[in-house]
Amino acid sequence: MKLLLTGDLHLRGSNPENRIDDFFKTQLRKVEHIFSIAKQKECLYILCPGDVFDNPRPSFDVLEYYIKLFKRYNIGNKENRNIIFSTVWGQHDQRFRTKDRTALRLMESLGFVDIVTHNDYKDVHIYGCNYGDEIPQIDDKDNFNILLIHKTIIDKPIWSGQEDYLQSDKLMHKYPYDVIVSGDWHHPVFYQNKEQTIINCGCLVRKTTNEADLTPHVYILDINEDTFKYTLEKIVIPFEPAEIVFKKEALGRDTQKNNEKLNEFINSIKNNAMNKNLDFRKNLDTLMLQVEQPVKDLILKELEAINE
Repeated sequence: MKLLLTGDLHLRGSNPENRIDDFFKTQLRKVEHIFSIAKQKECLYILCPGDVFDNPRPSFDVLEYYIKLFKRYNIGNKENRNIIFSTVWGQHDQRFRTKDRTALRLMESLGFVDIVTHNDYKDVHIYGCNYGDEIPQIDDKDNFNILLIHKTIIDKPIWSGQEDYLQSDKLMHKYPYDVIVSGDWHHPVFYQNKEQTIINCGCLVRKTTNEADLTPHVYILDINEDTFKYTLEKIVIPFEPAEIVFKKEALGRDTQKNNEKLNEFINSIKNNAMNKNLDFRKNLDTLMLQVEQPVKDLILKELEAINE
């Protein structure tokens, strides 16, 4: 039994700020490429760990193109489909933390997407964990058990004060899944401990300069249904060098440092590291006293865009 494992897709129609190519066409080609790989390798499943869409309500053009692509490769969750596309809810797939009237719900209702709770194929069982949900316990450890989850899983904090993540070794010990396919964090992760593996392929298409050095890839998980022994084959998805698809001025040496500091700033907001008696703007001004000017400029620019 073969399964193709991918990371967050973040399907969208518009260009991210620093991309200079036609991002929609680039993304469409990459998705078609992984569908082609899944067909060539005779995969039964494609496992995507959430954030299928970058926005819960993308344009009709985006939906139309991807519906046609799913149909062309005969992908879905119906009996007459060749490949089952299984996923979970990421935060970008939801609208104000609700799932109704969203693109992912539409794709599910049309039969192209299977949103996993607990599916089984013979003795191979796939469990789903949506963004913000509790991790399900395994019903039968004698099966081959896979967890598909939208949550950052890493071995240690990436920046100071980071709390919104699962620690890889503790997760493996508490939840003895054979393979865990995770999303949310856009940088690749690969951990193995004895017979357990955690995989995050990272983002399929690089949206920000912080991801410029990444190599888009997928894995083919091949499970022997008799012995439960499995192999993993990494396949790189064709991509252009960062210098071709990103603005050159955005690839400056300071950009990575500024992105990391911006992440720290965002994390401090998530953790409510501020005086709750003040209004938002005062909170923001208070927090920005400790922030360097280039990061302040990024924050103020985003605020202006939101206000517009």
